[in-house]
Amino acid sequence: MSLLRILWRFLLLLLHLLAGIWLSLNIKKTRLSDGKTRPEPKPVARWSARLLKIMGIRIVTHGNSPPDPGLIVANHISWVDIPTINALTGAAFLSKDSIRYWPVIGWFATASGTVFIRRGKHEAQQVSSAIAERLLEGRSLAIFPEGTTSDGSIVRHFFPRLFAAAIETGSPVIPIALRYTSEGKPDKHIPYTKGRSFFAILFGILARRESKVHVYFCDPIPSAGQDRRSLADLSRSALQAALSDD
Repeated sequence: MSLLRILWRFLLLLLHLLAGIWLSLNIKKTRLSDGKTRPEPKPVARWSARLLKIMGIRIVTHGNSPPDPGLIVANHISWVDIPTINALTGAAFLSKDSIRYWPVIGWFATASGTVFIRRGKHEAQQVSSAIAERLLEGRSLAIFPEGTTSDGSIVRHFFPRLFAAAIETGSPVIPIALRYTSEGKPDKHIPYTKGRSFFAILFGILARRESKVHVYFCDPIPSAGQDRRSLADLSRSALQAALSDD
């Protein structure tokens, strides 16, 4: 039965990826005051939600999604984090520039308004400026301030420099905590940790009847009067509290 499930879902996934390519080439764009254009976030969010449904991943939300855009910060467990957050918030993301040139994924990342960053000696200022630009457009941007993934049992140290743009633009910081479960227990398969491959995780998900991702919306943290370190510490504490209260 699991083999048939894998084959059926994989076929649906391929068709959905083709739909994503079509969407990336035809997505409606909004013209900004500076003359630039940005893709509409809602079609991409719907595509992400459908992607999760095809894979058999059910989202369970806790708390209320914030009404206003801001800098979303989340703990990082798996590549599944990205479509999950996008499906619920329509947020854009921060990504290394090389992703832009990946087949299918690169096209879709561009269509979703991803901020691409090139590594170099001025990386810190480049990252802050790119995040600030997106926030000033009135759209949420999501980052993973741990800088790497974990197995979900801990929230790693946050890098404070990623919070500079929130202070610069006066944007709130929106902590979102993620937890994956399978049959009521912490999911040991989905984490994208060292030694795990993208496709091994994907096919493991497709073989299951259902996986769950719990999303905890924490209260937004005003950036006014805060420094980078305090925002990093406050948001990390919020995530830890949300996950420990479950």
